[in-house]
Amino acid sequence: MSGVEENWRKGPWTSEEDRLLVHHVNVHGEGRWNTVATLAGLKRNGKSCRLRWVNYLRPDLKRGRITPEEEALILDLHGRWGNRLRWVNYLRPDLKRGRITPQEEALILDLHARWGNRWSTIARSLPGRTDNEIKNYWRTHFKKKSNGASDESTKLKTRLLKRQMFQQEQRQRLMMQQNEADMKKVLTLLLEETENKVGRYMPLEDHQSLINPMILLNGCYGSSYMPETPMNEDVGLWDGLWNLDEVQGRNVCAARAS
Repeated sequence: MSGVEENWRKGPWTSEEDRLLVHHVNVHGEGRWNTVATLAGLKRNGKSCRLRWVNYLRPDLKRGRITPEEEALILDLHGRWGNRLRWVNYLRPDLKRGRITPQEEALILDLHARWGNRWSTIARSLPGRTDNEIKNYWRTHFKKKSNGASDESTKLKTRLLKRQMFQQEQRQRLMMQQNEADMKKVLTLLLEETENKVGRYMPLEDHQSLINPMILLNGCYGSSYMPETPMNEDVGLWDGLWNLDEVQGRNVCAARAS
């Protein structure tokens, strides 16, 4: 419910409200009751305005008590035609008989798109057709189609929502992969920077011994220091490196001895 509907005024009508309603009908005519609040500045809903006009403010209303002649006529007519609904829907002489024509159907579709289920308002544009007849025709021929269209719309919205969720998951997955790749790059750069700093501030011989301390052992004690037992695969892999750095290792030992 909108804020405007929550603020509808209720209770007895004031003379100022009656004046505004009469002026609205004189300018715009009857039937546009839902526009009264906007056009006339009345804080009354359309139904309240219609009932106030029909039952109290119409200029052709007859005032005073019902006369005996009128009472006798009411009894006679009610005996023949029954209540108001029977008269309105079946016995009025201006009622149009027969099936609704294609032109009337097109007009019903157009007016329903404009006014919704306001059958009395729609019936004013179809002389001889009652609001009840139009309502029944709509429900028989178009309500199921309307519900079907609504179901298709719901399914479409569901598919779109699922697609959006899938796309969002894809974006999140790509972002995680990108963040992981960026982190690897940062770690690689930090490692390279650390190795460069170690090489810059540590003496070459210490740096080499840090890399492979077995070089110093091989250089200082000679190859005879190594055990004569067959070497395993790991020692074999380092053998070439020891031979390459043998001379430099001996120099380091000599320098330390001096």
